[in-house]
Amino acid sequence: MKALVAYGGRSLEREVSARSGQQAAKALRQLGHAVELIDVGADFVDVVQRAEPDFVFIALHGVGGEDGTVQDLLEILQVPYTGSDALASALCLDKHTFKSVCELRGVPTPPWHSFTKQAFADYGAGKTLDALWQQFDGRAVVKPARQGSSFGLSVVQERAQLGGAVLGAMSYDDRVLLERYVPGRELAVTVLGRSDAPEPLPVVEIVMASEEYYSFQAHYEIGQSEVRLAGLPDAVDAHVRAIAAEAYSAAGCRDFARVDIRLEGDEPWVLEINTIPGLTETGPTPLAAEHAGLTFAQLIERISARVVG
Repeated sequence: MKALVAYGGRSLEREVSARSGQQAAKALRQLGHAVELIDVGADFVDVVQRAEPDFVFIALHGVGGEDGTVQDLLEILQVPYTGSDALASALCLDKHTFKSVCELRGVPTPPWHSFTKQAFADYGAGKTLDALWQQFDGRAVVKPARQGSSFGLSVVQERAQLGGAVLGAMSYDDRVLLERYVPGRELAVTVLGRSDAPEPLPVVEIVMASEEYYSFQAHYEIGQSEVRLAGLPDAVDAHVRAIAAEAYSAAGCRDFARVDIRLEGDEPWVLEINTIPGLTETGPTPLAAEHAGLTFAQLIERISARVVG
């Protein structure tokens, strides 16, 4: 079959997307597909129409790739593509919406609030920061509502830092999310398959060299973090994987996604879902697949199975 691998784009995660795309293209060729790569830009529709692919493997990260934009276009063009559909993609990239769905479906997620830049600039939202600080027990995470790879994320440990963290996050998005800081272990659960039959892979732990949260550098720069099998007790492992599967299903994901979780004691808290997780050599998803007995090519085969038929 002819596969078009879409990578790059204009998001802040462009360089990582290029690495993911190259990895995916190599594996698809090993699986016997004819592969063309496209650096997604203004000519995206023209290229897709010219190439006439049997399917598009989406390796885009962040805005433009994980927010439903490319997915909408491919649905209009009636070209099959890997990953979640436009609705689930948009839902997961918007942390405000995703966490609302988690609450409705009973999926544990840290207590949170969010507001827009307009609320801060025009309606005095800054006056609520004292009350928010008290609700979060003196430690909070502030992040843009619609960015990936922890761009704009701050861990705030003093009230005096809160306003600056909010303004910093607003430089990445016009909606900011604030949530209770959850102490504990940083876990990632890659899930494969349909939303009604999710298949969580082994739980992976990210151990940061010097940071409390999984920053962009910790995501993708060698030496910034160690990614390893979590090695949880059986009951906790089963619970974490079940919660990840519930989140995946609640969001309507398909093919694959990575559920990011903080483990506080034995209690998992779902932070977010990455509907197109990184496929780079330092990422949690390839490691989880390896511990599930899958080669990288077999992982790509599983991800693309629905569109290949």
